[in-house]
Amino acid sequence: MRILKDVADALAYAHARGVVHRDIKPDNVLLSGHHAVVADFGVAKAVSQAKTESGLTSVGVALGTPAYMAPEQAAGDPNIDARADIYAFGAMAYEMLAGRSPFAGLAPHQMLAAHVTEPSFRSPTAAPRCHLRSRRSSCCAWRRSTRGPGSARGRKALDFAR
Repeated sequence: MRILKDVADALAYAHARGVVHRDIKPDNVLLSGHHAVVADFGVAKAVSQAKTESGLTSVGVALGTPAYMAPEQAAGDPNIDARADIYAFGAMAYEMLAGRSPFAGLAPHQMLAAHVTEPSFRSPTAAPRCHLRSRRSSCCAWRRSTRGPGSARGRKALDFAR
């Protein structure tokens, strides 16, 4: 749980400054001493530069890692915001609790399709406590509006790890 708390804190810090990571996944969480550190803001920087240079990111371009992409990100929505990171955070929590990523075993293009078409992925049976399952699942809500920083439910979902 400490790793999730540290990642939640890092995301809250970045989001408060208008930075969306866009590629939250276990490979981008590094352990340093007694803390987890979120690394590799390369996708966030590339998208930020693309928006500055052209005014918009490209429609239909999905940037990130298929196993952890929010539905709107997998669909190539150019208006990605902090809620995509919250979804990826929930997918990462799912993997920590279940021992596998959501939609594990599918090819990358099938994972993208599953994130877009499946309303939610099943709660892991390995989750030790029901309240973790319910809060984790609100991070992974299929509808962006129910998991976002603009909604009380989205804030509670991210706060559970703090």
